[in-house]
Amino acid sequence: MAVIPDGEGSFWDHLEEFRRRIFVMVISVGLLSATAFFFSRYLTNFVTSTSPCDLVALAPAEAVTAHLKLAVTIGIILASPILLFQIWRFVAPGLYLTERKAVVSVSVAGAFLFIGGAAFAWFVMRAPALLLFQSFETGNIHGAWSVSSYIGFIGSFLLIFGAAFQLPLAVLFLTKTGIIEPATLAVYRRHVVVGLLIMAAILTPPDPLTQVMLALPLYILFELSLIVARISFRKARSAA
Repeated sequence: MAVIPDGEGSFWDHLEEFRRRIFVMVISVGLLSATAFFFSRYLTNFVTSTSPCDLVALAPAEAVTAHLKLAVTIGIILASPILLFQIWRFVAPGLYLTERKAVVSVSVAGAFLFIGGAAFAWFVMRAPALLLFQSFETGNIHGAWSVSSYIGFIGSFLLIFGAAFQLPLAVLFLTKTGIIEPATLAVYRRHVVVGLLIMAAILTPPDPLTQVMLALPLYILFELSLIVARISFRKARSAA
């Protein structure tokens, strides 16, 4: 099967296309972050109210930094549909027709999964994680969290879960395009678990608790996506 003609071009053409896509992505995040910063006072008050302890500003500009961190985080989350679409537009010309059709479907779902991952982190994982970390403040250890560190942790927490929730798309894409079969993934399930732990260790702060908190839902997502991939693979084989 031939590659689609519009995927042909010189190295400099692809580099220019990549530059345009990056420019659009940066502008999108910048505009949405600026919009979020306009409401940052209300948003920061809401986020900091969820802290289990009082927050302090350790430097004159730390409160401003906290507002900026929160605005950028919200900007990235809101811009996730645009970011994924730009990635798809850059990758699509070099794929086969069947692969392009597969990427279209998973790219649309990618934005929902990213926002869903961030929502899962906020509504389900945030409170237990904070209480777990605070439970280690024993003896002479007294929590005095800075507002910038807290906002930075919450922002990283949301973005990491949003990015990690793209795992089902990777599994479905690999199986739909025929790169790998669901049965093969099932055979190497233990290897996948090790890979998820390694990925969680890279994405999360250097502590095993956060690593397990991310790896566990990722493994559940992997098993669910494997079930969907098997059903899709059987339907495709029957149709063929």
